[in-house]
Amino acid sequence: MPNPLDPVWDAHTTARAALKVVKNCMAAVGIDRAKAFSDTRFIGLTDQQCVDLVGAGQAEVDDSAVLSLYAVFEATLREHIGQQAHHLHLAQQPTPAFGVALADSFSEYCDRNRMDALAGLFASAVRPVVLAQVGNIRTYRHWLAHGRRWDQPPTVTPAFAYQTLTAFLQAAGLL
Repeated sequence: MPNPLDPVWDAHTTARAALKVVKNCMAAVGIDRAKAFSDTRFIGLTDQQCVDLVGAGQAEVDDSAVLSLYAVFEATLREHIGQQAHHLHLAQQPTPAFGVALADSFSEYCDRNRMDALAGLFASAVRPVVLAQVGNIRTYRHWLAHGRRWDQPPTVTPAFAYQTLTAFLQAAGLL
């Protein structure tokens, strides 16, 4: 099964490479900057302004990657857990409608429940250190997603998020 995190990781590394190209163009001698930077934010900026924009862009690309990686990870877990309810509709006591209601209730539970609780369901398959690291990624993602409005938790790099979330999915048998 392909890793659902790969498209996000590929997009992240492509964006980082594009920012590196901008940095290289700024440093290269003999580059026609007007032509290289035409129709971009970099046209007409000083070197320092370009450096500042690239730095801010790199930080935002990294944070966006962590957000996206965790969103895909969360969707993968929720989908898997929800699929585990497929047999619940077969419950016949007291009536066949009970089984349908039970399956629907479980699906709603999966949609509503906090992600840390859902990730914890995999504790029998995932090493405690990986489960804790996933919790740290979730905390950082939560801080980012809610506007960085409180004290910053430890920073999570995209590489760490990708490697850790992939390790979790592998240990859980979802890859």
